[in-house]
Amino acid sequence: MTDKYSHEAAQKRIYQAFAALVSRDERTIDLAQAALLIASVAYPDLDPVPSYNYLDVLARRVMQLRPQTSLEDIEQPNPLELVSSLNHVLFEEEHFHGNEDDYYNPDNSFLNKVIEERTGLPITLSLLYMEVGRRAGIPLEGIGLPYHFMVRYAWPDGKIYIDPFASGLLLNEAECLERLQQKTHHRGPLHARWLDPIKPKQMLVRILNNLKSTYIRREDFRHALAISDLLLLLLPDAGVEQRDRGLLHLELKHYGRAMHDLDAYLELHPQASDRYEIRNHIKQIRQTIAQLN
Repeated sequence: MTDKYSHEAAQKRIYQAFAALVSRDERTIDLAQAALLIASVAYPDLDPVPSYNYLDVLARRVMQLRPQTSLEDIEQPNPLELVSSLNHVLFEEEHFHGNEDDYYNPDNSFLNKVIEERTGLPITLSLLYMEVGRRAGIPLEGIGLPYHFMVRYAWPDGKIYIDPFASGLLLNEAECLERLQQKTHHRGPLHARWLDPIKPKQMLVRILNNLKSTYIRREDFRHALAISDLLLLLLPDAGVEQRDRGLLHLELKHYGRAMHDLDAYLELHPQASDRYEIRNHIKQIRQTIAQLN
């Protein structure tokens, strides 16, 4: 019983801290802090300080590699030299790489484990890349391609796309789309809008969706529910997320909470394609509650 209440108290602290973080102006959201709060779902005793310190150390090493021979170099640094410095530290010295062998391991989505194991998913390696870059004065943007995630460095005269999952591979726009087509066997049209940068909250939603899918695949409904709670902080009006949380509550036999979420989903989407299935769930929940009483 004590373990149950300790777990619930820890999840409540994480939820409150995440809610406070994502309620800020989106431009001020600290992605590293958000990512480590997400990791706390699986590692409730996680101390974020070592991870912050490590990101700072990496950034200092990147800055030491940046050539600054004149005032002009400082004010208008060579984009390729900036990216080369980042790539050298992260991929040649620290050996970060994409986890091809155990892609669906939840640890790939947790920044603390990505740092420890030097491996992760495209989106978490991109987050690491962006956070080290930000600390080193290199502004980077997340690019949320379908089925893949990359990073972009843009300056007045051009853009470079970087694939941290492929050890910092540099690409132009056409190469990005071609690579996406090759990796996913996509046969439909390729859209240039896929290369538009995404906002921090969109990036966090994508990380959380990856995690929720992984936990559901593993039938780890308790952790999936905690992730669903965080998703609804970012997407409070998303009926589908409320439906998913209701189904997770149902798996965990939280009948009252399940019925609340499923009722809310149908209220938001009365003509949903799965409305009959959801109504059947609600009917069965009511019967179960009646039997328990």
